[in-house]
Amino acid sequence: MPADLARYLAAVQPDPHYAPYLPDHALPDGPILIVGQHAAFATRPRPATPVAVFPGTRTPTALAHPVMALVRVEHATALITVGHDGTSTTRWEHVLFPGLPTGISWHLHPTELDAATGRWVLGAGRWAAGGRQAVLPRSVTAQVPGAPRVVALHDHDARTGRRWSS
Repeated sequence: MPADLARYLAAVQPDPHYAPYLPDHALPDGPILIVGQHAAFATRPRPATPVAVFPGTRTPTALAHPVMALVRVEHATALITVGHDGTSTTRWEHVLFPGLPTGISWHLHPTELDAATGRWVLGAGRWAAGGRQAVLPRSVTAQVPGAPRVVALHDHDARTGRRWSS
């Protein structure tokens, strides 16, 4: 593995809240490679959204680790007001309905290489936190201001029960 890629390897550990409930196959099986980051507003980004890559991760060679991107979501709800004259205004509320996500959340999202463009994009599927988390290396937290040291790993497909592995 090139030296540039080694500095973007994140250690995986069981989430302490879920560790007693995890099956043996969900325990950490090695590090993951973080190739970039994406910042989203209001909702989670869609699959195939391009990722801002970190230096040295643009052209991958044979990768031995799952590849992910650090995703930051600032949750908000749009409030659209229509005036008597038919014009509308939109404002964003961060805490509007109880039970909806609020504030800023961070997670690692599966990432794949788009063959048509040669760019890293967010992987297809509906991924959720699967009881594991990653400890971000300093090289990642230095490039992404405000990133926490430990983030949830969204590598579990709730419909199939499978984990992201490519």
